Amino acid sequence: MKQQKNIFYYLTLSIAAAFLLLILAFFSSSNVNTIGTYGKLAIGGVFIISCIFGISLAIWPSWHKKFVISRNHSANKQQEKKTNRERQGHHPNCNQFQNHIIKIKNKAYCAGCLGLTIGSIISIFFMMIYLIIASNNSLTTFHFFIILGFIIIGIIYIEIMFPIRHAVIHVISNIFLVIGFLLITIGIFEITGNIIYGVASILLSFLWLDTRIQLSNWHHGLICGNCTEPCKVYK
Repeated sequence: MKQQKNIFYYLTLSIAAAFLLLILAFFSSSNVNTIGTYGKLAIGGVFIISCIFGISLAIWPSWHKKFVISRNHSANKQQEKKTNRERQGHHPNCNQFQNHIIKIKNKAYCAGCLGLTIGSIISIFFMMIYLIIASNNSLTTFHFFIILGFIIIGIIYIEIMFPIRHAVIHVISNIFLVIGFLLITIGIFEITGNIIYGVASILLSFLWLDTRIQLSNWHHGLICGNCTEPCKVYK
């Protein structure tokens, strides 16, 4: 029940944030773009740094915990020993989660994290192209960017909740998730010409990403709940 409430709150905040950016896109646009070089570099730098941070979490998901002191660290560690089982690709070594991982040269990788890593690398590349090449596109093009970005995010949310999935499709969907963030960020910045709005769209991307993670955890909980094994890693 608590997890369902969290999902509801995250989805509500994510939808509200999307509507806020859409309002900015359609009511704060100007017929004349005044995008300066330093403004583009600032937005590009923040976005690229965010992608690098995301890549680090996808590859080493627990590195930041070294800097966080938890009072219940010992208790949590004992609980993990009781409930957790051997993991592969960030997921339990369980038949129920075989379609959540992808194997490359006999090494297991989390399909979601692999997709986010590849998507971040591709997005960094496209952002660098955007920074180098002067933009002469119309505002309609950037409105399309924003709408397409939100459509991509919505489709990925739906894909996460499917009871049956294929690991390769999950990799591809997560690649496009980061590209969706890129489209929204560039679209908002180009339309408004405001650095603050551009940075805000990047920060909201973390909310949408966290919502995707919450949906994934909810799906994992359903899998564990319907499993006959006693470990119940996600319960």
